[in-house]
Amino acid sequence: MNSLATNMVILPGIVALLLFLVFTYLYEQSRQPYFRAWQLAWGAYSLHFGLDAWNAYHEPSAWVYLASSLLIVVMALCLFVSTRLMRERFRLRWYDVAIGLAGVALTLWSLHYHLVRGVFENNLSALPHVRLELGTAALLLYCSLRFYLFAHQRNSLAFRMLALALALWGGLMAVGQLVSPYSEVLGDAGHMLGPLPQMLLGIAMVMVLFENERNAVQENALAFSTLGVDPRRLLSAEDLVPSMTAVLDRLVNPLPTRRAVICIAEQWRGVLPSVQRGFSPELIQKLEKTGAGEYVCELAYRRGGFFTFRNVAEMREPLPALPGGQFEDFKRVFVDEHIRHLTAVSLQTREHNFGVILFPHAELRMFGSSNLRLLIGLALQIGLTFENYVVMHDAQRRTKEYELLTQIGQAISSRLDQDEVLRTIQKELGQIFDTSEFYIAFQENDEIRFELETEKNRILPKRSRKMSNGLTELIIRTGKALLIRSDLEKTRERLGAIQVGGTPPKCFCAAPIMLGGKPAGAMVAMNTEREYVFQQRDLEVMQTAAGQLSVAVENARLFAEELRRSRQLSFLNNISKTAISSEDAEQMLADIVAEIQKTFRFDHIGIGILDYVTKEIEIKAEAGSTAGGRHCGTRGPH
Repeated sequence: MNSLATNMVILPGIVALLLFLVFTYLYEQSRQPYFRAWQLAWGAYSLHFGLDAWNAYHEPSAWVYLASSLLIVVMALCLFVSTRLMRERFRLRWYDVAIGLAGVALTLWSLHYHLVRGVFENNLSALPHVRLELGTAALLLYCSLRFYLFAHQRNSLAFRMLALALALWGGLMAVGQLVSPYSEVLGDAGHMLGPLPQMLLGIAMVMVLFENERNAVQENALAFSTLGVDPRRLLSAEDLVPSMTAVLDRLVNPLPTRRAVICIAEQWRGVLPSVQRGFSPELIQKLEKTGAGEYVCELAYRRGGFFTFRNVAEMREPLPALPGGQFEDFKRVFVDEHIRHLTAVSLQTREHNFGVILFPHAELRMFGSSNLRLLIGLALQIGLTFENYVVMHDAQRRTKEYELLTQIGQAISSRLDQDEVLRTIQKELGQIFDTSEFYIAFQENDEIRFELETEKNRILPKRSRKMSNGLTELIIRTGKALLIRSDLEKTRERLGAIQVGGTPPKCFCAAPIMLGGKPAGAMVAMNTEREYVFQQRDLEVMQTAAGQLSVAVENARLFAEELRRSRQLSFLNNISKTAISSEDAEQMLADIVAEIQKTFRFDHIGIGILDYVTKEIEIKAEAGSTAGGRHCGTRGPH
């Protein structure tokens, strides 16, 4: 009996326990839910053999037998659920409950045949044809089929081997080779075959882990090598949001989490946007506005690219990465999001720190060492992709800037109409940064006159206002450019300026317009909805455009003066010719008033001759809209 128990219980039990330890290690490495299901299955199976060993070496107990049989049901159910966890997250299905109830029913039926006159017998040789082991074998064969179909879809050798091992195990169980009761027909040799499919399962799952890591690296390395955008177009950060979201979705697919954030460092937010998955829409705005995002970017970078925050609400600052209390802002932001633990992985290259990927998790430790290596490798690939995109974007923008400045120069040299020049500048600048809210204003005595003003790309009528102490007046007074990317109200108070009408902007970019070497106006682009819209490079381009505009305004002024002088000289020449060539005095006067009207467009023009005797003026010629209404002489000294 003891030899039979050793062959049927002890040796398979030891193998099951070793496999439980193997799957525990695999789960700690990958943190994948299907490895957790297999870990629970082998844990239940090990306990099953432990309870069978208790019944073999002690007085048999019906309750111990019942618990042992129910553990087989648990084992089979875990393996069945694992076939779905390869593709999706766990959700309890109605057929899970049905299979569990069927297993309990078979267990009770099997227990009924072990009760002889109310006494539990554990050494029956004759058992019913249909029992728990046959149902378990059928379920294992079904799981084998599911894994085989999955292996066929993915062309996976590891899953084929897993399907083969399950089929062998189910076949042996069906013919009583594995867990059949103490049958002398099958013999000890048959029982020794039991651990064989179990060891094959362990080898297959190790292969699955290796194959999954290899596939994740191969599939994602190519996918993360590009953002999938047109390299010929100059895209804004907002245009890049769909591509960044696709990168984030693909990143979290092989990981056990379904929520993540790509938080971009402040230096790169004008080119790369921050995106999130599974959080409130306000999270990114909070991270950028409070400085919490900048803090965690710097911290992860200084900690070698990886850092885990445990018990965020209670932890102390691990490293004073940045001054100003950003750690408290960081804690407040994530406590408001009900996040207890957080893992940050830096998106860095050898020269740049682009930001971090944030993974919240409920467990204290979410990533195994295998997951961690995979995640760090993917983060490095994403960092290199960002660096390539930034270089490409910088080159494309530089080209666009040269084209823009050339086009502005051509507009200035080919157009003398000031309104047309201003509109051209606004339109061309809008190709490289946001000019939907834009204005060009000049100081005229004690007023500010807006020569061009747009709101949501709609041109507003020209207007004037009294000079005050706004930012426009500050730029004209100091003659210095001004860029305010965030916290505009605080910056305005620090500069001693006030808000003058309209909606207060959140981001402000302005350059002075110089006339005759002195500041006479301002060119301003602003955004009333978002911060960090403009960059230092935008300000530099605007300064260049403002310098070109200064030349255009000066050219227009000189041209207007020359045109007026030319018209005056032409008028005097025509008057002289008329006076010299005319023989009829009255006709000469009529021609002169007509020439005056054509040149100056007065409402009324008249030429009168004073009669010194009667002291009356006789109107000899008239022109204008009211001509003909003043033919009577006027008495008195005029």
